Amino acid sequence: MTPPRTVANGMQSGIPVDTGRVVCSAVTDDPAGGTSGIGMELAGSQAKAAIRAAPRTLPGAPSWGRVLATTVSLWTGRRVARLRHPRLALFLAICLAVAAAAVVSVVQFTGTSPRTASPARPHPVRPAWALGAAGAVRAQAAAWVAGQMSSAETVGCDPLMCAALNAHGVAASRLLPVGTDASAAAGAGVLVASLSADDQQVAPVLLASFGSGASVVEVRTAPPGGSAAYPRAVQADLAARRSAGTQLLHSRRIGVGAGAAGQLQAGEVDTRLLIMLAMLASQHPWQVVAFGGGSPGVPLTQAPFRQVTITGPNAGGLAASLALVRAQRAPYQPAQAAIVRLPGGPAAPRSQLAQGQLALRIDFAAPSPPGLLTGGASG
Repeated sequence: MTPPRTVANGMQSGIPVDTGRVVCSAVTDDPAGGTSGIGMELAGSQAKAAIRAAPRTLPGAPSWGRVLATTVSLWTGRRVARLRHPRLALFLAICLAVAAAAVVSVVQFTGTSPRTASPARPHPVRPAWALGAAGAVRAQAAAWVAGQMSSAETVGCDPLMCAALNAHGVAASRLLPVGTDASAAAGAGVLVASLSADDQQVAPVLLASFGSGASVVEVRTAPPGGSAAYPRAVQADLAARRSAGTQLLHSRRIGVGAGAAGQLQAGEVDTRLLIMLAMLASQHPWQVVAFGGGSPGVPLTQAPFRQVTITGPNAGGLAASLALVRAQRAPYQPAQAAIVRLPGGPAAPRSQLAQGQLALRIDFAAPSPPGLLTGGASG
C-alpha cells in the first residue's frame, strides 16, 4: 500500500512551483483527471510576450513564431505526459522552450518569408529591330535621319528599319516600306537600309553610312538632275565653296579660328552656311565658334558641315539675328536655329570669349544641294 503524500504550500506533486513568472506548471495528480504523470504546456508572461512580439506577415494569418510555439506546445502535451520521471520531464520541457525561442529569434532577425517576398519584375521585351549588333546600327541610323534629314523627305526602308525610324520620331506617313523590290524605292526621296547593288543604282548618292559588314546601314538618295550630270555638279560646287570660304576669311566682320579657317579653305562648309554668314555679317560682326553636323562615313568634300555656332552682338542683337534667320525661305531656311549658351571648361573652343556666353546656332538639313553658288541648283 502506497503511503499518503503530503504537499506543502507552493508544492505540486512534490515539485517546487514558482507562482510568479513561470515557464512550466504541473497538472493535478488526481486519478480522476485521466492519465497519470505530468503534462507540460507553454505558459507564463515570457512565452506570451514572445508570441505577441512575433511579426505578422499577412492579416489574419498566424506568424511563424506563433506556429512554432503552438507546435512545441502540442508536442510537449502529448509526449511529456507519458514520462514517469517528473524531473526528467521538467528538464525536457525547458530544453524545448529554449529551442523554440531560438528559432523564433532567427525568424525575426532574417525577416524573410515566402508570403512577404516581392514577385520578380518581368524584363521588358526588346523590339525585333533593336536586337543584336544590327539593332544597334539601326538605332544609330534612325537617330541620324530623325535629327538631320528634312521633315519633308519621304523615306524608303525595309520593315525593320521602318520600325526603328518610327520609334525615333519619324512619322509613319513619311515611311515607304520597300522590301526587296528595288523598283519600289523610286518613290522615296531617301533610302535607309542595307542596300543591294540594284538599290545603289536607284539611289547612288551616299548621304551617311553606319556599321560595317553584314550590319551596315546606308542612307542614300537619287541625284538631282540625273546620275550623269551629278559628278560634274559635285566638283563645281566644291570649287565654288572653296572660293566663297576664302573670301569670308578676308572679311573683317567675321572672326575665324585656325581650325575653322582650314575647313573654309578646303570647301568643307555647306553653301547655305556660307551665304548665311555673309548675310549676318552685313548686320553685325561675328566670331565663328565651330562648324559641325558632318555625315558619318562620307568625306566632307562630298557632304560638308551643315551646322555653325557663332557669337557676336548682345542679347538683343542675337534675338534680332535669330528672327532674320528663321524668316528665310527654302533653300536657305534652316532646319533649326536657336540661341544657346556655350559650355565652359578646358574642352571649350579657343574662340569662346567667356564661359556661359550666349551664341547663335544654325543647322541645315541633309543633303547639301549643289549649284547654289554656280547657278545650277534645282531649287
